[in-house]
Amino acid sequence: MQKIKRKNADDDGSPPKKKILFSGPKNENKKNGDKKFNDKKQKFDKGVTNGFKKFNKPFTKGNDSKNKPLPTQGITEKPKWSEMKKEKKNLRTERRKAKATAEIFEISHKAKLLAAQIQRKVVKPEFRMQACKELHSLIKGQYKAIALTHDLSRVIQVLLKHSPEDIRNDITEELLDLMVPMMQSKYAHHSVKRILKYGTDYIRHEVIKKFFGHVVSLASHTISAPVLDYAYGEFATKKEKIHMQQEFYGDMYKNSKDEKVKTLSDAYKDSPEMKSAILQSCKANVQKILDKNLHDSELLHSVLYDYIRECSSEDRVELISTLSSLIVPLSNSLPGVNTASMCVWQGTNKDKKTILKVVKEHVVPLSKHKTGYRLLLAIFDSVDDTVLVKKVIVSTLANNLKDIAKDHWGNMTLHWLVKPKDPAAFHPSLIKILDEGFKSGTSKKDADIRVSELREAILPALKSDIESDPDFWLSTKSAFLLVVAVLSIESSKTILESLAKVICRSDWIVKANEKDVLAIEDAGIHMCLKKLAILDKTASDTLGDAICENIEDEALKAWLPTNRGCFFILKLIENNKENVAKKFIKKIKNHTNILKQQSSEGAKLLLQCIKK
Repeated sequence: MQKIKRKNADDDGSPPKKKILFSGPKNENKKNGDKKFNDKKQKFDKGVTNGFKKFNKPFTKGNDSKNKPLPTQGITEKPKWSEMKKEKKNLRTERRKAKATAEIFEISHKAKLLAAQIQRKVVKPEFRMQACKELHSLIKGQYKAIALTHDLSRVIQVLLKHSPEDIRNDITEELLDLMVPMMQSKYAHHSVKRILKYGTDYIRHEVIKKFFGHVVSLASHTISAPVLDYAYGEFATKKEKIHMQQEFYGDMYKNSKDEKVKTLSDAYKDSPEMKSAILQSCKANVQKILDKNLHDSELLHSVLYDYIRECSSEDRVELISTLSSLIVPLSNSLPGVNTASMCVWQGTNKDKKTILKVVKEHVVPLSKHKTGYRLLLAIFDSVDDTVLVKKVIVSTLANNLKDIAKDHWGNMTLHWLVKPKDPAAFHPSLIKILDEGFKSGTSKKDADIRVSELREAILPALKSDIESDPDFWLSTKSAFLLVVAVLSIESSKTILESLAKVICRSDWIVKANEKDVLAIEDAGIHMCLKKLAILDKTASDTLGDAICENIEDEALKAWLPTNRGCFFILKLIENNKENVAKKFIKKIKNHTNILKQQSSEGAKLLLQCIKK
């Protein structure tokens, strides 16, 4: 070990000047391995690492030449965490007391305890009612002061949910003047939702009236926008909805409403020179909301649908380009899907490709949505690039046939691909809207060619599935109606055989009003069976022939006592060839005694047919 220069023992004890201690390791063999020093000496480790000596033991100061090193363990005791937490809690409580008066602090503490008891599921109704009354009496008159706080606003929410009607009315009346700030508060907007959800109709409409004059600012605020949309969609009357929309047309409608103005065009109907200013004001208000990504609102969708129909062609092109990427959330409401359909009809090819790209990830949910499916119908009806439509949409539908066909709206989506504008499935008003949209759009392809190209992508998959699982496709009226549409376009003997085997079962049962009924007796199934029988008139392979081959006496004994069963057999006899009709009559003659016992109109007509 390298030697260290030491001072004489009679030194004055002043600290020595620092010098370079290490110039590199040296090998020195000593018996004990340590060097002892006099007063104010340090003990160094024998080993050296990278030129630096290691300290093994701490050194101490003192006059004693036999100084001992301080212990390296047990210097501090283990902290008591429970005491530390308790101390912190006490300090926090003291700080809160310092901020508020002692009286208010005690009231808020008691209110929170009562609210916690009211919320418990195991509490008896009598105790909960008594606790609600006690809590209301405790904070009555101070609701405005506590409505915007993060902790006591939850107490108000508890009261609004669990208290009787008179207490809810008292709370609401006290808070009515504070509705707009509460809507924009991170904590208090939940109380507004509770008032709308649990309040009476009178209270709800009083709350909605307080929104007037602030509709645009509330609709463009990230916290208040969902609450405003909830009030608009669930509770607002038609008149209140129109008054909310008017505020988007300009500041002149903030403080006064015009009963004559029901759409955007009515706002400048009597003053055409105001058209440009009103349209610009509406555009600015709409853009403000779109910039904040608050586009999933029925109120906004209603204003957008008004604006896109009235704006100039340049503004429409700009708006369609903006809305193309937002096409899916737009489809969540009826006015929204009408706006989305206009984007499809009047958009450029680039816009349509953008729309298809966005729709690609949402095909199945859209097809099963009560308004979203209409966007898909508009795409099928007006997009000329059928190759892209088949790749993006139709292939996805074909891979999820059963999942989509279970749903009423999904079934209509498939039905439109197979047989567009079928009056048996689609309402005339929907067909009219889609026709008008197609005529006003930019599509150039012949409609019949487009329909045939899309149909060839879905029809094989449907036929294969109907043949392999006829029970599923004959289980509901909507699915059966799709089967009728498929067979009216293209039929085959194997499909008819599969269907006939299910129809001819004596235990063919379907659900009607949550009860099991004989399928032939169900009104919807019976209607579809008659439509299917009518197709036999022009078909080479007929359902009547397949049923005649598969029907047994047990099925006839189940059908003949029913009025609808007799009418179905009559339809088969009327619409099939003479040889098939004779086979039916021959089988039924064995059961004429059953027909004679019936008094239904169907049984009488079928008996007359057999006698002839």
